[in-house]
Amino acid sequence: MASTAVAAAGLVFGTASSAQATGHGEGYYGVWASGVNVRAGGGEQCYLYPSAANCPTVQTTVSSPAQVWVYCQQEGAQSVGGNPYWVWVLTSSGHRGYMASYYTDNATNWIDGVPTC
Repeated sequence: MASTAVAAAGLVFGTASSAQATGHGEGYYGVWASGVNVRAGGGEQCYLYPSAANCPTVQTTVSSPAQVWVYCQQEGAQSVGGNPYWVWVLTSSGHRGYMASYYTDNATNWIDGVPTC
């Protein structure tokens, strides 16, 4: 099912570089949950050690079946669902910020091919 969603994403967004569910670099990744916060604010602490506390401003929320463009990933100051990584994303509404990587459609915590922020 995940590969079907990713394939559909390539058609919707018109790009051959859409990321796969196993993680192949920057690109679009699906969000599997509802009401996922995309966070920013908090200055340098947010960018170096993302977490709900260090990134107190909720820019927007995203819900399945939305996709976000993942630019980079960073080990955070807070684990979500056992996943310590946070991803810097761009939403379809144009908001940028950190989102817990736990909520992305990816087989592992670390997304292969996505650089460190």
